[in-house]
Parts: sequence; structure tokens; C-alpha cells
Amino acid sequence: MTVENQLNKVLVAIDPTEKEHYALKRALMMNEFIEDGVKIHLFIALDPEKLHKIHDANDFSCNSNWFTELFKPMDVEKIEYTAEVIWTENWHLSMLDASKRHEADIVILSDYRRKEGQTVLSSSKWALLRDSKCPILIVDPSSKLQRNNVLAALNMQTDDPRYAQLNRNIAGVSSLIANSYGAEKHIVNAYESSEDFPDRAKLIRDGDARQENIHVKIGDPTEIIAEVADKINADVVVIGTLARKGVIAAMRGNKSEDIIRKLNRDVMVINSTTHRE
Repeated sequence: MTVENQLNKVLVAIDPTEKEHYALKRALMMNEFIEDGVKIHLFIALDPEKLHKIHDANDFSCNSNWFTELFKPMDVEKIEYTAEVIWTENWHLSMLDASKRHEADIVILSDYRRKEGQTVLSSSKWALLRDSKCPILIVDPSSKLQRNNVLAALNMQTDDPRYAQLNRNIAGVSSLIANSYGAEKHIVNAYESSEDFPDRAKLIRDGDARQENIHVKIGDPTEIIAEVADKINADVVVIGTLARKGVIAAMRGNKSEDIIRKLNRDVMVINSTTHRE
């Protein structure tokens, strides 16, 4: 699957135990701005890790009224949509399968950080971030329904071809978002020592952003990205993570996870296996 010049096919993850569906609200917002609107597929499933946490603590059900309320805003806006309800022991593989079947351009997840103090993504959701062939948007409930400023985080301090591909993916998708919403695109590049000072001209060229929107700062990338996001009041931050397999895939605590925990705004995650035409 490739990431082309569109974000029309949207896969929305719905947690049936939650009352607010922030991911669906973002998809509805996208329909107002994306050319030709969006087609939504609702993936209604409970992450088994959450099921273990709430077992014997809460009862929940999805009756006809629940579905009517869920579908209502799409019916009102005359948005084309489909839905599936699935009981799965492997949430992330089922999500990947749904994404492939529906040729999703983007997957949207809700972040319920306000209930737990910070973003706490399950292992299955981290696996999805690393394996998805299309961008994943993690929606923060406190973010505003707009896209005035888009911040793309690039890493120009390595010759690793995987990071070069990741930079291209991030730059391309962030341009697509900015162009779709008529937003300003910004680039941030953090470096941790003077020896790693990035080539500013290359940043402007490869990042496809105006010179005044290039932010190069020394320091910890997590802190710098959060600082710049606050400074420009970014509505969405686009970051990358390397696709990983085996034991490495199970390791936590990488920069991407730190950044997602730090930011109190929408975050789009793109991995190195996502290709842009």
C-alpha cells in the first residue's frame, strides 16, 4: 500500500466502552476540508488488554440505540460509511487487516489521556504504529478541531537509509495535511551536539517548507519538539518511528513514545515502511 495524494479513505477505531469518540470527530472534521470528502470505515472492537483491565468491573453493551447514535452524524452529513464489529484476541493484526481490506489512507485512534493523566497506549497499539502501511493519527481530546499549523519533526543527523525514507514520508504527508487544510507547515530538527548541526538548506529543500518556518535547536528531541509545538501552537505534530520486528519490536521507551507522551495535541505517526508516491 502506498500513501498517495489523498486522505479520503479513513479507518476509525471505535472503543465501545467509551462515551466520547474523538477519532470519529476528527474524521467528520476531515470531511469538511478534504477534497471530495471522506469515506469512513468504523472498526468497532475492544483491545483485549483493556478487556482484562475492566473485567468484572464494568458492564457494557452495544444495542441498537448505541449504533444509531454512533452513525447519526455520518447520516446527517451524508458521509459514505461502513462498519464492522469484531471480537479479536489480536487487535493490532485485525486493524492491519481492516486497513488493507478497505485500502485506508489513514487510521485514526482516540487518545483518552485526560482520564489517566497522560497518553498510555497498549502494546497492541504500539505494534500497530510500527506495522501500519499508512499514517496513524492519535487524537488528543483537548485539541481544537482545526488545522492552522502543522509541525513535521525530521531527523537529518544520520545516513541510515531508513531515516532518509522516514524523512521523505513525514515531509510528504505533512505537506498533504497543510495543503488540504490551508495550514502553515513548519519543520523542527533537534540536534544534541554541535557536530550534528543539520544542513539548513537541505532541511528547506527536503522538508518543503519556508525558511522562516524551519526550527533548528540543540537539545533533547523530545523537549525541543514539544517546545516548538507550543511556540507555534501546532494543531498536529507529524513524527516517525522505525518499523521493527522480533525482540526489538517489543522494546519500549524509544523517542517516538516519549514524544507522544509529552505532547498534549494531535500526533500523526508514520513509520519507515510507509511509502509516498
